[in-house]
Amino acid sequence: MIIFDLPGPDNTPEIVSVVKKEASRCDYIVIASITGSSALQVAAADPGKPIVCVTCPQGMYWEVDKMDTDLFESNPGLRSIRDQWRQEGKTRIPMEITADNKVKLDASGIPIVKGTIPFFGPSFSIRLHLRQVTSLDIIAKTLELISPGTLVALESVLMATDAGVIPEGVRVLACAGTERGLDTCWIIRSASSANLFHPDCGARLIELLAKPGIAETPDISIEYLR
Repeated sequence: MIIFDLPGPDNTPEIVSVVKKEASRCDYIVIASITGSSALQVAAADPGKPIVCVTCPQGMYWEVDKMDTDLFESNPGLRSIRDQWRQEGKTRIPMEITADNKVKLDASGIPIVKGTIPFFGPSFSIRLHLRQVTSLDIIAKTLELISPGTLVALESVLMATDAGVIPEGVRVLACAGTERGLDTCWIIRSASSANLFHPDCGARLIELLAKPGIAETPDISIEYLR
């Protein structure tokens, strides 16, 4: 298992190398990729397995003028992205596959899954707008103790299975990161979100291949996402 000194997008090339090395052990590769760039980097490595790109639901944004605290301030790789946006005069960045990347993903035959995130949909609104914490928040924050990418990797597998893009009960090489890029890689047994805790056919975190040594997690009440 690889342990990174710091989380964040600077670890993406090494995660791509892990995918290339370990892909033969799995049936599918699921990449959490907000803009599509990480999924395209994995595809360029030609890992030899079907790739699925899982992205954010409709209506999510980075609010650049609210990024003076939290991870986009403290993490060097994320801070450089924020600073670049500010140099370009950008104030609101949509969390979505770019038009150019969509063309490339379509040309590569990589399906894009976009839907409600299992631990983030209504529970996020309850947390942010009603100031209440739900059991889904507890599950999410517990997984983030390993790394934010662990949470997102599992959510991405559930979303891809719910969408019918991958079947239940197969081994998936799932990659995600901390806000941008990739820094976490798991082998996960797929399941639909309705079967997450099924005693026989539920999702299982089989093997951790790479993660940040110390996880950096967003504030539970972070508001720049909307």
